Parts: sequence; C-alpha cells; structure tokens
Amino acid sequence: MARRTKRRPFRRPSPQQRTDDAAYRQRRVEAAAQALLTTRSPEQLRSELADREILLSEADRAAQLDPSPENLSRYRVANADFEAVRAALTLVDHA
Repeated sequence: MARRTKRRPFRRPSPQQRTDDAAYRQRRVEAAAQALLTTRSPEQLRSELADREILLSEADRAAQLDPSPENLSRYRVANADFEAVRAALTLVDHA
C-alpha cells in the first residue's frame, strides 16, 4: 500500500506582515508612477492608460480561461503596469 503524503501546513502571515506587504506594494506603485511622470506627458499617460486597460482585460481573460503559471504571471505584470499608470494620472490630476 502506498504511503500517504503529508500535507504542508498553511502559514497565515501575521497582520503586521500583511500591512508591511501592502505598504511595500504601494511604495513600488508610487515609484513606478514617478518614473512614468518624468518620461511622459499627461496626454501620453491617458493614452497609455487606455492601452494598459485593454492589455489587462486580455490577460485577465486568458488567466480565467487557462490559469497556467505563464498566464497568471502575465496578468500580474499587466495589473502592475495598469496600477502604475493610473497612479501617475492621479498624481497629475492632484498637482
């Protein structure tokens, strides 16, 4: 008879770790937004936001239909790019 494999224990991050992770993600998005602001005009950012939104919806659809590691990675990259452009436009609008 085959041996049963042991299940790995699920480790839930502490609330402090989740807060630190969220702060790190926010700093990363803000840094990417600042980098975009130095190289693009507000009109270019608006155009790029529309392009990134289309790419995000395509990546989302592909990840929903076939949740392979490649498609999920593509979705994460598209989402990060979209968030960076959106944050850059928010900074432009508040300035």
